[in-house]
Amino acid sequence: MHEVKTIDLGDVTLAYREYGSGDKYLLSTQNFFFKDSHMALLGQPPYDYHCFLIYMRGYNQSTHYFDGEPREYVHLWGQDLIRFAEAMGIKSFYYTGISHGNWGGWYAAFNRPDMVRAFACFDGCGGYMDRSKLPEPHRASLSDVQHLVGNYEELSKRAWIEKWPTENPERLRRRQSNWEEHTDILMHRSAEEFCVPMGGDMSGCNAVSDEDYFEHLKTIPFPVLIWNGGLDPLCTPERALRTAQAIPGGQLLVYQHLGHGGADEMPELAARDCDRFFKDTEGRIL
Repeated sequence: MHEVKTIDLGDVTLAYREYGSGDKYLLSTQNFFFKDSHMALLGQPPYDYHCFLIYMRGYNQSTHYFDGEPREYVHLWGQDLIRFAEAMGIKSFYYTGISHGNWGGWYAAFNRPDMVRAFACFDGCGGYMDRSKLPEPHRASLSDVQHLVGNYEELSKRAWIEKWPTENPERLRRRQSNWEEHTDILMHRSAEEFCVPMGGDMSGCNAVSDEDYFEHLKTIPFPVLIWNGGLDPLCTPERALRTAQAIPGGQLLVYQHLGHGGADEMPELAARDCDRFFKDTEGRIL
């Protein structure tokens, strides 16, 4: 496993893993990364990307918060992505993420599109959420979650595992391996990492309605791939299609046998599709 490095941006510290070298940059943000994620694979042969996998503030060795207060996390994570690139002297980059890790890409698409060469969005597409209809974010205190720290029985139940139908032994082995790895990641989390309450604007562009969000999508000036599982209940194929249709350089790729988290279950497939898409965007006229 590549070591975790940190960079001090003044008011925030960001942790990251680095794979590969050169100036063909690929950035990603997540609250955790599997060791064999497609982002990590793209920084290793046969691929030639210089990958930076950035841990979102609140997690791993990135800056933690201890007050349990809601913040505009989507905006903070997106701003951290841009600031990281600038601090590293990266003027333009490819972006890819899985599920929650796509927020950084959407934020950059709406706020610093000049920095993004292309965006491969896996297992999730953005959108507007009416704050008035959302439950108030739970302001968990450290004492509220202290029972989770190092509690294997509880954390093993929370670890992510795909449940989509399959009898393929390779997929089942990967699911088991991912579950074990995620359980281990959770076992090493501190109390405050369980206290990051979501809330605020999740569109990345301060959209005031879903229709307004789709109008913002029309302004994205670079190619975007929506890579989706046909069984995904969170980003449905219908939603994925509508998103791809709204973006001038949008493409949609659906694998019917996968659900939410398909890219984690089949990272080799995800890396191949990601690389193929990025290569195909060179010189494209939108």
